Amino acid sequence: MSDITVLAVVGSLRSSSLNRELAEVAVANAPEGVRVEIAEGIAEVPFYNEDIDGETAPAAAAALRDRIAAADALLLLAPPNNGTLSAVLKNVIDWGSRPYGASALSGKRVALAGVGHRLDTTLADAERAVTIAGGEVPEGLVEEFPISGLEGRSVRGHDAVARRAGDLLERLVAPVR
Repeated sequence: MSDITVLAVVGSLRSSSLNRELAEVAVANAPEGVRVEIAEGIAEVPFYNEDIDGETAPAAAAALRDRIAAADALLLLAPPNNGTLSAVLKNVIDWGSRPYGASALSGKRVALAGVGHRLDTTLADAERAVTIAGGEVPEGLVEEFPISGLEGRSVRGHDAVARRAGDLLERLVAPVR
């Protein structure tokens, strides 16, 4: 039996993003039989525009959509931007939601997580966008990692974060196993 594939999408383009660190922690702490892959090249995906999404979509957007469709589940890492989800993450959801009636997100299990302040509204908005796009965010698959809980340490060097990330992945893939 092959590994279960979880595609981790970081909703920040910043190279030193705490949410990128959380994605790396998820890769390192994935349960046995689960492979977490971080989606690269998100900065190359143009803003969603139906005018350019016809018979052929831009290469970066088509590749992202294909990776979403091929994954068994998704882990979306949502940094807070002015109290809501980032434009980067919303754009990923928009491209993944098309074409209408054949969404790459349709029926896909999705876990949401974020490192930052005021994550409640960010994650609620991300959950709403994912569900409207056809993804499924079951109860127990939304996890906040407040900066205050890091106690001044990096995301990578925090054992409790590693355990929680591994537990979140286990809950995400449990029905797929």
